[in-house]
Amino acid sequence: MKIEVEVISQEIIKPSSPTPHHLRHHQLSFLDQLAPHAYIPLIYYYSLTSTQDHTHISNHLKKSLSKILTQYYPLAGRVKVNLFVDCNDLGIPFYEARVPSHTLSDVITNPSLAELNNLLPFKLDQVTDIALGVQLNLFRCGGIAIGLCVSHRIADGFSSFTFLKNWASTASGNACMNPDFSAASIFPPRNMEGYNGVPIPKRNDIVTRRFVFDGSKIEALRANYAQSIRLNTQKRPSRVEALSSFLWNLFMAGSAAKEEDDESSRRRLYSVVYIMDLRSRFDPPLPQNSFGNYYRAATSTPTLVSGEECGGLVRQVIGEIQKIDNNYMRKFQDGYREHLDFMKKRMERAARGELVTLSFSSVCRFPTYEVDFGWGKPAWVSMASMRINNQIVFMDTKTGDGMESYFSFKEEDMAKFELDSEFLALISPIGNVKSNPFARL
Repeated sequence: MKIEVEVISQEIIKPSSPTPHHLRHHQLSFLDQLAPHAYIPLIYYYSLTSTQDHTHISNHLKKSLSKILTQYYPLAGRVKVNLFVDCNDLGIPFYEARVPSHTLSDVITNPSLAELNNLLPFKLDQVTDIALGVQLNLFRCGGIAIGLCVSHRIADGFSSFTFLKNWASTASGNACMNPDFSAASIFPPRNMEGYNGVPIPKRNDIVTRRFVFDGSKIEALRANYAQSIRLNTQKRPSRVEALSSFLWNLFMAGSAAKEEDDESSRRRLYSVVYIMDLRSRFDPPLPQNSFGNYYRAATSTPTLVSGEECGGLVRQVIGEIQKIDNNYMRKFQDGYREHLDFMKKRMERAARGELVTLSFSSVCRFPTYEVDFGWGKPAWVSMASMRINNQIVFMDTKTGDGMESYFSFKEEDMAKFELDSEFLALISPIGNVKSNPFARL
C-alpha cells in the first residue's frame, strides 16, 4: 500500500519563553556520546471524526509544543559535534501534511512499514543537528497521525516517550514533572578522539517487518523455559528474555545451515546484545524523568550446551543481564576507556565480517499509550522502517496482552523466521493487521 503525503505547510516552533543564559549549554553525557547518530522514529495514530477541525488541532499542538519546549529546551537547540547542545531556541520544524488517498483505518489495519516513513518529518538516513522534528498528518476521514523524529544523540527511547507524555499533558492543561538533565554529572563526557560513534549504514538490502506475538503463547514459552533451566530463584524469565532467546536460537540454526560449507565462518563470532534501561539498576534508582541516554548493552556470546538448547541460552542471557547492577555502573563510570576500546574492536571485527550481532531492544512497560492531547489515547503507536541490520525491537500492544515487534534483516535472514513453523505458531491471529499477522514491505 503506497501512502502519498502532501506537505501543505511548515513552521518553526520555538519555546514560548526564552531559555535562560545559564542553561544554554547542555553538556552531553558519556552515554550520549556513545549513542548512535540516528533519529528515533515514533508515530501516534488518533481516530477522530471528520467533524473535528484540523486547523484547531494543528494550532492546539503547536501552542502546547511551544509551551513544553520551555521545559525541554535542548530539543529546541542544535547538537554540536559530539560534545553539547547549543540551546539557542532556534526551534523545531513542524510540518503539516495531507494524506489524500487513504483513511486512518487503511493504514492501521494493513500497515506497510516502508510507507509509514512518509509520515515522519525527516528521512531516517539523513541525520542533522536538529534534535526534534514533528509532522502532523491529516487523513480524509478526519483521523490524524503525529510523526516524530527524536535525536538519539540526546535522548533514548524512554526519554522520548516521557517527553511525548508530558507534551500531551501540557496540551490537556495538566501539570507535568520537569525533566532531570543531570546525565552529564552522572556519566561525565570523555575525550572521544578516535571514536566516531556507532555507524548506522544506509542499507537498501535491509527490510523491516512487523510481527504481533500472542500473549498467552509468550506466557507458555516463559513457563517452559523456567522449568527447563531450573532457576534458583522463583522469578521466571521475562517475556523479552524468553522470546529473545527463542528467536536467537532460530537465527543461529539458520546461520549454521547457511555457513556449513563456508570456510570463513569458522573464524566468525556470533553474539547477542540486549539493550537495557539503566534507571532502575542504580541504587537508589534514578528518577523516571531523567532525560538523556540511560541505556547500556548486555553482550553475550552464548555457548550451547548439549541437551539444554534454548533453556541453556536463557540462563546465559539472564546471567549477563544480572551483571549490569549498581556495581557495574560504578565500574563503567571509571573504566570508560576500556569500554571504548572494547567497542572499537567489536566494530572493527564486524567491518571485517568476523562478528555477527543480533540486537534486541524493548520499549515494553514504557508509557507508550499514555499520550492524550485532549481527544483520547492513540488507536495505535508504531515505529517505522529503520534499515538497521539484525535488530529486533519489542513493544507492548495497546491492550497489553501481547507484544508487537519490528524485525530488520536481510531478506534471506528474515526467511529464517517467516518459514519456521514454531515461530509462526507464536504469532497472534488477531492484531492490527486483519488479513495478515505480519506486515510485509
